[in-house]
Amino acid sequence: MKGWEGMTLALGILAAVILSGYSFYFYKIIIGRPGEFELSLLKSLGEWILARRLRARTDLWLMLLFSAFLELTYFLLAFAVIKNPLLLFFTTFLAGFEFLHLLMLRRRFSLFLKGGLMLKNLFLWPVERISALFLFTHSLLVLLSLIFWQTV
Repeated sequence: MKGWEGMTLALGILAAVILSGYSFYFYKIIIGRPGEFELSLLKSLGEWILARRLRARTDLWLMLLFSAFLELTYFLLAFAVIKNPLLLFFTTFLAGFEFLHLLMLRRRFSLFLKGGLMLKNLFLWPVERISALFLFTHSLLVLLSLIFWQTV
């Protein structure tokens, strides 16, 4: 497999993972009931933190770092593979938005772990919804681009 084909395949796989990962949240947002899903996430996160105890601190930081790595990989692959100028513009915008989003999450995680923020206030849900809508839409556009317009 040539390098270009491998990057295209990797981008397609990452886009499919992102699309499937955000599908349910996207659906809840579209039908106007994202709070149900968000409350479920918070409840599960709280139970997980209680079960993990002191290990939760390290695991939360690793989870954030892993998310940053996946997003960085996804965006670098998109810039390398995608040829459509409009999709590249959207990619640039989204990469900047996600960079700021991850910085905000880093700050909020830090405050939470120091006891300065309650679990229910850990996430700014309007920002999380925008991020989910953007990532879902971008990954769908990337997959459509790869399927219908990308030449390898």
